[in-house]
Amino acid sequence: MKNRLAALFGSLVMAVSTLSPAAAQPAAPKSAAPQAGSIDPAVNKAVRELLDHLQVREHLQARFQMGASQLPQILLQGHTARINANPKLTADQKKAELAIVTNDIPRMVQGAQRALSDPKLLDDAVNAIVPIYASKFTLAELNEINAFQRRPVAAKMRSVQPQAAQEVNDVVKRLITERVGKLLQQNPAAAK
Repeated sequence: MKNRLAALFGSLVMAVSTLSPAAAQPAAPKSAAPQAGSIDPAVNKAVRELLDHLQVREHLQARFQMGASQLPQILLQGHTARINANPKLTADQKKAELAIVTNDIPRMVQGAQRALSDPKLLDDAVNAIVPIYASKFTLAELNEINAFQRRPVAAKMRSVQPQAAQEVNDVVKRLITERVGKLLQQNPAAAK
């Protein structure tokens, strides 16, 4: 049971982290973010205003919900790979273990969904994010960014950005597919 629980939380972290566009980018070097209690109250307020403008809470909630919805598949795939990779198990033992896991998955998912829908999780996430932004920007910079975020053009940018990002992804996929297709046509041996 401990292994299944550990696999659940590992899968959950993977599910949620792979939903972030930043997950595809290399990690930035870690900097020493100030502790939440040591942040100047004005900076704290400015960061929280910025996070509100950026709708961080809403984006996190959507990521958590999407991660929870993908969790059954991820859990089944992860457990299947773990069970099948165990050389100590016979085919019948693997089949039996997979049946147990398959029966446990709905209960595990239900628990994970409860955890991910807890409003305190969002509060904790925002509270953990504040020191990161506080360490990257001065109060003057935050005030300048927030002044821009209050402008109508910033609101338009936020509303257009998801569709624009999808269109950009589609264009990049098409270009890559075309280039790889041409490469394979020029070098048929590479397609084999």
